[in-house]
Amino acid sequence: MKKEWIYRTFLIAIALLFLWVATDGYTTFTIEEKRLNELRESPPQIPNITVQDNKDRTYHFDEFEGKYMFMTFIYTNCSTACPQMEASMQEVFERLDMDKYEDDIVFLSVSFDTERDTVEVLDRYANYFNVDGDSWRMLRVPDDNELENLLDMYGVTVIPEGSSDFQHNTSFYLIKPDGQLLDTLNYREPDVAVEVLEDLLEVGES
Repeated sequence: MKKEWIYRTFLIAIALLFLWVATDGYTTFTIEEKRLNELRESPPQIPNITVQDNKDRTYHFDEFEGKYMFMTFIYTNCSTACPQMEASMQEVFERLDMDKYEDDIVFLSVSFDTERDTVEVLDRYANYFNVDGDSWRMLRVPDDNELENLLDMYGVTVIPEGSSDFQHNTSFYLIKPDGQLLDTLNYREPDVAVEVLEDLLEVGES
């Protein structure tokens, strides 16, 4: 009986040790949570790469220097998470007083499916969510290497599924005016996002 108790205790100790290592000290319980924690601990600086928007304008990310960037990664052929995420983004956009904050923040939806998401396709998609093309823009990254670098920096995993779909991460990314990531937010909680943005922008206005 004593040996059995010792053996069970040993197994429990090993299991707890494994759980501690696998979850970074019990701070994360999924791969996605681990990714988000790592981004918060070592926030990346957005690379100054070339982007093209849904109005066929080409520029670099420093176009938005001095503004907060509220960003998602999408592809327009998505029929599940992306429309939900963009609908939440639309809610956040419409609830903010953009007449007041248009000089302080820009909303960006960045496609990682550059082969199909042409300027014309992005502009049609933008119409579904009343994207104005200025305070909220749909972007594509024409250079594949620059796109891969951007996705890697934010830990965005894009896995082809079938002939036309992808599995990918879904989050709101909030980037500071100096280009460094400030935080990631749950796209399913637009109320929280609105509160966070209003608090930030009010401080900037004061």
